[in-house]
Amino acid sequence: MTAFIEILQSAGVFFAGLLARFGLFLAMVALVALPAAALALAIRAVQARRQRALGLRRVAGVLFRPDLSYAPGHTWLHRRKGGALELGLDDLAQRLLPSVTAVELPRPGTVVERGQPIARLHGGGRAVSIPAPIAGTVAGVNAAVLRDPALVKREGYGKGWLVAIVPADAAWEDLPRAEDAESFIRREAARWSRFFEERLGFAAADGGELVAPAPWVVGEEGWKALTAEFLRA
Repeated sequence: MTAFIEILQSAGVFFAGLLARFGLFLAMVALVALPAAALALAIRAVQARRQRALGLRRVAGVLFRPDLSYAPGHTWLHRRKGGALELGLDDLAQRLLPSVTAVELPRPGTVVERGQPIARLHGGGRAVSIPAPIAGTVAGVNAAVLRDPALVKREGYGKGWLVAIVPADAAWEDLPRAEDAESFIRREAARWSRFFEERLGFAAADGGELVAPAPWVVGEEGWKALTAEFLRA
């Protein structure tokens, strides 16, 4: 009987130690996971506030800012005080690279014609040239995206702008904005889905989200066709 009690006591000590270790493990996990979760929630909250401040919303699955002018090559223009236009990439253009790890921009004072490359972005083992949507002179570049290229995707409708350009004429005023821009984005979103389905063989996603396979999935020819179709001036 004494031996049996000793066995029970030993088993109790073992399981108590096991539970203590498990509790310590859970405490360590919580110590790491809870701050990480809180940080992720804080980042999302900041992003949501920025989106609301810019009036961003989704149109046909594409993030859209209504106070910008949109060009056929999926760049946007926003007029500064003084007349220069900030230029960035809309949500469709941003989907062409899964990430942006390097940005090449022209020197201030560079004169560009409509359709000439005005920026080059690298990421995901690929590079894309961005055509100038209008003719003009580069008045400045965004040093922030040179230091942190991920801004192009993280804050593509705000701090992730690329260059400021002084237009050569008033042709940019004919680009769609507001309701006309929303209609343009809806048409382009539908064209994007059709292109992936008919040309590249990828089925459209459910729930209104657009298909955006990684660049290496569509292959070299598919990549060339995709950029030629959606990044033209």
